[in-house]
Amino acid sequence: MTRTFRGIALAVIAPVVLTSVLAGCSDKKDDSGESPSADRPTVEVTAQPQDPQTAQVTAEQVFENLSSGDWAGAWELWTDTAQSAINKEAYVDLVSTCTGLQGDYLVTGVTPVDDSTATVKWTRTPASGAAASGTNTIKYQNGQWKFEPDAASLTAFRQNKCP
Repeated sequence: MTRTFRGIALAVIAPVVLTSVLAGCSDKKDDSGESPSADRPTVEVTAQPQDPQTAQVTAEQVFENLSSGDWAGAWELWTDTAQSAINKEAYVDLVSTCTGLQGDYLVTGVTPVDDSTATVKWTRTPASGAAASGTNTIKYQNGQWKFEPDAASLTAFRQNKCP
């Protein structure tokens, strides 16, 4: 009789335990109620619009990064050619000493050159000293608008000097 009772108990309990274990594996949730895959970022690659307005937004972001001291953030928005002129760490170390690049920037105009290039005009009001103005090129690369420092600045960066 004991043998029969154990067999029946095993036959009844095993499916319940197995179902609980399998359900737990497929629907695990942490304390916040989210499934484990919720902590994995979903990467969705989307291209920016290829228009002058979005080119201007990129220029404004670069200038905002420069104004706020986010040198690495500014460098990350550069074109591939510009990034090859100086690596990010060297740029961050150098530009933090370039007081002439610091100040408040204002984009004053964007002129499309073609579908993948625009010219951006800007002014800079430094904390001290005279205001400056200039132009830069924004290029559309790999689905994103990227900032191109002017040739003189890139040459100075290559020589580890402030432009």
